[in-house]
Amino acid sequence: MSSSSPNNNNNNNSNNNNASSSLPPNYRKTNISQPGPNDILCGRGGGTNAHSGNIKFRKLVAAHKLRYLAASKSDKPGVARDVVREWRAMDPPGRFLAKSGGAGDPPSSAAGVGGVAGGGVVGGKGK
Repeated sequence: MSSSSPNNNNNNNSNNNNASSSLPPNYRKTNISQPGPNDILCGRGGGTNAHSGNIKFRKLVAAHKLRYLAASKSDKPGVARDVVREWRAMDPPGRFLAKSGGAGDPPSSAAGVGGVAGGGVVGGKGK
């Protein structure tokens, strides 16, 4: 989960780049040893579900749920991007973290996501 593949179409790349570039340049995106309060831990189970960032993110998604459900198929990705923009605009910025090593390793990299769909994470195709 370190970078997008060269086979992604241009539309996905531009969405991912826009989502990633909204983080401040000095805000760490790799080798993160301690997730922050606005970080989302990607994964399953109690450890990720109970993390404060995951709880806040679920509340944010719930706040946009009716708008998403009412949106047309072509407008749904825009609602998802709005959720990601709002999350990344927090102080400190919200990140989507994925473990990069074994099961015992801490989360260490920010996943680049651009919309809301697959994998339980906004974007479906993260980095």
